[in-house]
Order: sequence, then C-alpha cells, then structure tokens
Amino acid sequence: MKISRILIASLLLIFFVISCAKEEHKHKEIYTCPMHPQIEMDHPGECPICGMQLVKKEDPLLEPNHTTHSEEDSKGLNLSVGQQSLVNLETISVTKGDITRNINLSGQVVFDPEIFSTVNEYKSVGSGNEWGKEIREGIFLKFAKLGLSDIQIRYILSKNSNLFLTGRFGNTALLVFQVYENDVDHLKVGNFVNVTNATEANFPTKVKIVAIGNLINQETRTLSVWCEVLDPNYQLKPQMYVQGIFGIQKMNVLRIPKESIFPTGKSDLVYLKTGTNQFSPKKIKLGFASSEWAEVTDGLAENDEIVSKANFLLDSESKLKLGGDKNDQHNH
Repeated sequence: MKISRILIASLLLIFFVISCAKEEHKHKEIYTCPMHPQIEMDHPGECPICGMQLVKKEDPLLEPNHTTHSEEDSKGLNLSVGQQSLVNLETISVTKGDITRNINLSGQVVFDPEIFSTVNEYKSVGSGNEWGKEIREGIFLKFAKLGLSDIQIRYILSKNSNLFLTGRFGNTALLVFQVYENDVDHLKVGNFVNVTNATEANFPTKVKIVAIGNLINQETRTLSVWCEVLDPNYQLKPQMYVQGIFGIQKMNVLRIPKESIFPTGKSDLVYLKTGTNQFSPKKIKLGFASSEWAEVTDGLAENDEIVSKANFLLDSESKLKLGGDKNDQHNH
C-alpha cells in the first residue's frame, strides 16, 4: 500500500512537471518574420532575409484554418490580413478601357539636293517617244534607290523641284520626320502631328502627313514621314530642327496598370487573388502599352482581381514557397 502511494505521488509529480513545462512552452514568446515564417527567434529583431522587423508569433492553437506547407503550395501564397498590411498589398479588378500612347518624332525642314537633281533630270526628258520613256524608267529607278515610295514619287513630281532646296512652296513648308519602324504602322497619310518645339509666337504647331517612305534606314531603323505645314511668316528654314508628337490610341481593351506586372526576363507575371488570403503567380501576355497601362492579350479575364502594385517582398516570398523561378513555367 505504501509503495502504491509513493508510485501515485511520483506520477502526479511527473504530470505536474510536464504540464508546467507545456504551459511554459506555450507562453514562450517567439518572434517571426511576416513574410518568411520559417524565421523564428526568441527575441525581437530583423529578418535576415528581407530586413523586416520581426513580430510576435501568434499562438498556433488560436490560429483558424491552419494549413500545412503542402496545402499552401498547392493553392499558392497564403498571406494573412496582417501580412498584407505590412507589405502595403492592394488589389485591383481587371477591366476594359482605352490606352493612349504618344510617339515622339524628330525631323527637319526638307533639304535634299539629290532629290532636287533627280527630279530635274526626270522632268527634262520628254516622254513622247520610246527613247524618252526608257530614260524616264531608268531615272524612276533612282527614286526607288533613294528609298522613296510611290506616293512620295508622285508627290515630288507634282511640285516644283526647288522645294527640296528651299524647303517650301508658297506659304507651305515640307518637314521630314524620322519614325522608328515599330511605330510606322500607327501613322497614316492624312493624320496630323503636333509640333512641340514651337518657341515663338505664331510658330506652326500642327502638320499634316502627306507621304510615308519605303526604306528603313539600316543604322537608325527609321522611316521618313513627310508632312506639310502652313508657314505664312516664313519661320521654317531648310534643315531647321523640328520635334513632334503623335498620339495613338487603342480603345476598349483589357488593361492592367504597368505597376502590377512582374517582368521576369522570360515572361510577365501578375499575382492573381484566388481566395480570401490566397495569391498565385499568373503568366500573362501583353500587347499595346503606354507609360501607365498595358493591354493583356492572354492570361486574365475581366473582373479578375490582381495585386495592383508589384512588390519585391511578395515576389521573393512566392519564389521561396513555390519553388524558385518555376513561376516562369507555370501555366495556370
């Protein structure tokens, strides 16, 4: 009987010690990084990965809907409301709208002695016989070698050749802008270009496209665009430098802020909100873009909710949890 009492007392003492140890462990303060929960310390400080201030870890017994790493990996990146607040995470709905972009142009008032002499040579040859027709055909090829399009050739033959020495005919001046090959498709004959370096009063501010070239300059990758402008005060002189701007617009397209895009080098990603606190990287394809907006041609649908501003902490956390740079290969 005495032995039984001693045994029971010993068991109670052991149980009490274990309970105290558990209670002490449960109330032990642990500090962790909001973005890197694998970092745990017994004192406040900074995260060795991202430098964020460590915060006191919540009691796991009080955390609702606790998920394992495998569950989290299958769904994406799980960020609590507190973590979202710490990294200033905000979201936006994907909608349709217009995108406007300006093309900057540089050019000069025309001065081209070679075109001047070729035009005079062409006009000096009669076309009333076969001999004259053959010579004109040969001279016509010179225009092509100069990179002139058919519409440019027709234009110069309809004007006085002195235009290419004086830069004007009557009250009208001819400007030649150089446009990068990627932007040429947006410009059409009849469009207007705004002159931006108008520093004097009554300086021409709007010019009209009358012809577009046919040959890309190998060094500058540009194409010539000819524009007429009324200049009754004769302010424009041959070879005077001119700057212009041309606005292009694409209407009613699926668009997202450029700040929301994570360029990876191989592809472009956004972070799609897939649940209350769930965010998954999504590969997208982009189209027309301005300095503010980008058109989405594939990967998102209207009313999808995405992170509105790219955050390197979010991207770093995603790479750690979802397998490094594998996001580039995901096809969600």
